[in-house]
Amino acid sequence: MPSASSPIASGGGGSAPLNPNEESIPMLVHVTAPASLPAGYTFEAEINGNPEQIITCEVPEGGVTEGQLFMAPLPVTFEGARLRAPVGKWKDNLFGFFNEGVCHASLCCALWCTPLAMAQSITRMTLSWLGEPGTWTQAQRAFKVICVLVGCYLIYSTSLNVAALAFDEDSETPLWIVWGKFLGTFVFTVYNIYSLCRARETLRARYQIPEEHCTGCEDLCCAVWCSCCVSAQMLRHTGEYEVYPGVCCSASGHPDGTPKCV
Repeated sequence: MPSASSPIASGGGGSAPLNPNEESIPMLVHVTAPASLPAGYTFEAEINGNPEQIITCEVPEGGVTEGQLFMAPLPVTFEGARLRAPVGKWKDNLFGFFNEGVCHASLCCALWCTPLAMAQSITRMTLSWLGEPGTWTQAQRAFKVICVLVGCYLIYSTSLNVAALAFDEDSETPLWIVWGKFLGTFVFTVYNIYSLCRARETLRARYQIPEEHCTGCEDLCCAVWCSCCVSAQMLRHTGEYEVYPGVCCSASGHPDGTPKCV
């Protein structure tokens, strides 16, 4: 049976919708087409591969091809447990760092290790390590993959810095060390910007949040100029901290057993 992945699913009943008009704006989920189907065709899909959570999807205009990802509204009758998040608007603004507290896990992760905060949002939304819609297996591995990438980059950059200590003057530092530092930082930075941009874009699409500034490139601009702000905002939006506590060292930023994205 085809699978669907959507915003946040939870182990508990969750709280009441944070957006009073949420019922009028449907939450969207990514669905993988089981075959090439014409527009208007309906079929059943599993939520995150869970055979106990089934929704009925309708093929959009233009039809779909086998394996194609498309977005479909989550039925208002869906009763699966999930975290509650506003639909149609952000939960709070980009600079609402202290809305959950000065030492809250979402703020600490975003400031101390932005890629880790991004990885937690990616895990909640069942995305791949690139911040793109993926399979349930890819989503389960995303946090570990990102942690490995961060660890490898730290080891790589530290090794080059230690090697450079053997030379007194910058002018004596071999080019392979200079270029090695530059290339390593460049590649890691590009990855962070790309994955954060894609994750934010996917979050906005699922919760139908329109761009407010820099139309057409808002996600990219935010990822480039204020990645820690973006990561913290995504955690606050997808996390139901009113019900579940924040945790720094966990794949989802919530305690084990807390709901994840549908």
